Amino acid sequence: MNQKISEFFVERKTAYLKAKIKPSLSPEEEAQILADAEDRFSLSTWLPDAAKRASQLSMVSHPSKFSHPSAKTSSVIAKSNYVNDGYLRSGNIEYELDVFGNAAAMDVFRFLSLKLEDDISVLNHLEEDSSIIKRVFKIPTASYESLKDDLLSIKRIDTSCKTDHLVKQVYFPVNDDSYHLLSTLTPSGLLTLLKTRVDNIRFSDETKTAKEYRRKNEYHALGYNDLFDLTVTGFGGTQPQNVSVLNSKNAGRAYLLPSTPPKLKYRDIRLPNQDFFKNSLRTSQFKDSFQTLHSLMIAQVNNVHIRNGISNTLKYIIDQVLQRAFKIRSTAIGWSNSEHYMTLPLAQRIWLDDAHTSKREDEDEWMNQINRNFARWILQSYELTCKDSHIKLSDHELHEIRSYVAEALNNDQEFFR
Repeated sequence: MNQKISEFFVERKTAYLKAKIKPSLSPEEEAQILADAEDRFSLSTWLPDAAKRASQLSMVSHPSKFSHPSAKTSSVIAKSNYVNDGYLRSGNIEYELDVFGNAAAMDVFRFLSLKLEDDISVLNHLEEDSSIIKRVFKIPTASYESLKDDLLSIKRIDTSCKTDHLVKQVYFPVNDDSYHLLSTLTPSGLLTLLKTRVDNIRFSDETKTAKEYRRKNEYHALGYNDLFDLTVTGFGGTQPQNVSVLNSKNAGRAYLLPSTPPKLKYRDIRLPNQDFFKNSLRTSQFKDSFQTLHSLMIAQVNNVHIRNGISNTLKYIIDQVLQRAFKIRSTAIGWSNSEHYMTLPLAQRIWLDDAHTSKREDEDEWMNQINRNFARWILQSYELTCKDSHIKLSDHELHEIRSYVAEALNNDQEFFR
């Protein structure tokens, strides 16, 4: 008999005797219990009984009892193909099947999971109908074929389609007037594999050693990895074995990784899709500058200091607008070529997107259009900010402002060309 199988029976027999033998028993009673144990846990006696109890268990990939311990659904073994779609799902990763059913029959599954001398499980040998398993199952109390058929019932394909009101339901629309009612089940093997990998990252011997180095404030060549913000969820309460074998193996615990929206970096500039001066600039951002300009414009004196103040304030406003244009240009090259930004005037796309550098250097018409729009925006923003004064600027002021804008565009060649 295989050593693993022998150890299995020794373990079962030891647990049985520990529960049965009491100090108050007479030698004769104790001898009888020992004899019963030898017979009960011999392969010839235990195996036919186990084969009959195998039908009380079902191997599944998605147990229903994770939703509710009383839920009863069809036994589902999902068979999905691998697709390089980036999703962590059944088919894209291999994991062991789970088992649920009568907890008193779980020893049958443990037996089927035992590895023989070739490191292949009893269950896999039965499925392959190997000569090794035929030798192991050669007993006088039952035929090999009957034992195989009964034991493989644990993995029998369930052709029914039964759900339960205790399982979470999702209405999934398939067209305008119909839907599929989906029952969501838990891939317990995937949960177990995740828990195993997380535990290996956090609690492996290598990690413990590296953490000890850190505790002592000593250098460690490799360091260690860690995962934060994990949530531990429990299934089955104090009886995790009532949910499934894998849940019992994990003591009812599973990890939930953080599933929160990404923290988006604040962007203080908006890419224009129709007009830079309307989409990307807010008059309120320049309120102080326009009010300063207004106070200078209505001053009762007209001297060099007032004129320089007006000139410097206009240049400051122009410079602030140029800084926002630079931020847009530094966002990405070619952003204005996407369909969403095709309504943006060509002159502004040349001005704001480095994908059009050659046109910016070789053509001048775009600059004339920007100059006109830029100056008109300053004029309108000033009148809007200082509307209570009812001041309207004339074409003379517009021409003056355009000269400042033209000077800025021409002088700052490194910025714009």
